[in-house]
Amino acid sequence: MLAVHFDQPGGPEVLCLKEVARPSPADGEVLLEVAASALNRADLIQRQGQYAPPPGASNILGLEASGHVAELGPGCRGPWKIGDPAMALLPGGGQAQYVTVPEGLLMPVPEGLTLTEAAAIPEAWLTAFQLLHLLGNVQAGETVLIHAGLSGVGTAAIQLARVAGAIPLVTAGSQHKLQMAGQLGAAAGFNYREEDFSEAALKFTKVQASPGEGFQGANPAPLLRGGLQTSPARCGQDLPRH
Repeated sequence: MLAVHFDQPGGPEVLCLKEVARPSPADGEVLLEVAASALNRADLIQRQGQYAPPPGASNILGLEASGHVAELGPGCRGPWKIGDPAMALLPGGGQAQYVTVPEGLLMPVPEGLTLTEAAAIPEAWLTAFQLLHLLGNVQAGETVLIHAGLSGVGTAAIQLARVAGAIPLVTAGSQHKLQMAGQLGAAAGFNYREEDFSEAALKFTKVQASPGEGFQGANPAPLLRGGLQTSPARCGQDLPRH
């Protein structure tokens, strides 16, 4: 099979397509024939030589993908059948024609999404959903402060907060990013390079901090951090073959 490959760290120019062995699913794994894979910040820093995949994970780039079930490994007990469309959260290996996936990390494609769109859901969007609803228990009318508002998780969190009826505020490092966040639904944005975001957010929400009290202590809104992901997108670059 073909996979995205690089021999040495560097910029996008080090990437190429290389023929590699097709993986076989182990116990409890599913082989996915990849239709699309999203690009995350971890992929970029791995390509730059600054991030190592988890022990035992594929060294091929790609932390999420979509496609069709091609083979079921021994011990699979789920509802999957050969040919089923699916999307997957991965420790690596998504930027290839095939990838093995632990059955528990394989998910059905949401109705109405194409496989290309579904490939960008598992990493950033499910992380944002987990932060907002499983950890933050965000309710309608609450204010949510989202750091790194133009990261992959940040852009997803802005939109999911709006769907939940919450009021998303963001921090970012440039006015251009803040404008983009506003287009996605952020109610206000603060450039952390130019202003004290804690004071600005408190002023926006009309929450008064006691003298000497820190922002996190005074602000009743959940505090979310966007993490390392960048905006998910399918990698459409044509690469040389090695």
